[in-house]
Amino acid sequence: MRTLAAPHPAWPETVELDFGRIDADPGTALRVVAGLAGRAQRLRLPEPFAFGEFAHRDATMVRLLAAAAAAFVPVDWTLREPLPGPIPERALCHLPPPRDDGEPGRRWREAHDVGLCTYRYGPGFVLIHDTRPGGPINRVHVEAGWVDTFRTLAGTDRPPADGPAADLLDQLAAHQLALRLDDRYAVMLPYHADRRPPPGRVVPSVKPSL
Repeated sequence: MRTLAAPHPAWPETVELDFGRIDADPGTALRVVAGLAGRAQRLRLPEPFAFGEFAHRDATMVRLLAAAAAAFVPVDWTLREPLPGPIPERALCHLPPPRDDGEPGRRWREAHDVGLCTYRYGPGFVLIHDTRPGGPINRVHVEAGWVDTFRTLAGTDRPPADGPAADLLDQLAAHQLALRLDDRYAVMLPYHADRRPPPGRVVPSVKPSL
């Protein structure tokens, strides 16, 4: 006996996510990236992005890029304007670079590499490894009493305004390991190195078209 079934449609090579969906539900970005992990698909943001216009969008974009870097999901996106003064180029160079062929995008791609700024959880501690160019090499050990606070900061872009989370955020920001975007929004910059690339697979950056 044979069972006939309709063929499964091929997965698209690229999945698009527009900021209309992201603005309506910021968690959408992280869920989409999580769904693409391990699928050999890339994420495309069709609208050019400019940092410095809205703090909440900047926070979402940094977290999206960090999640994609952690999951080895290539991101096809363009940078509409140079990074504003409060966001140094070194702060984001470990995240998937834009594909545009302007000077800011070129410098970002030249500085970029996989695994430049990551963190790992150990038994009762967090280890941050930072080798981004243009600054000191940092190996930061977050001790046991701060691990839960670190998890809180890693899981939000609106950290508590006071208490241990605010204290730890200040320390991380002083080492360019966190980025304050305004009085409400702040993001962790290292991404969680919780997986390795598939064997034999190199995850490329998305480069500008020639």
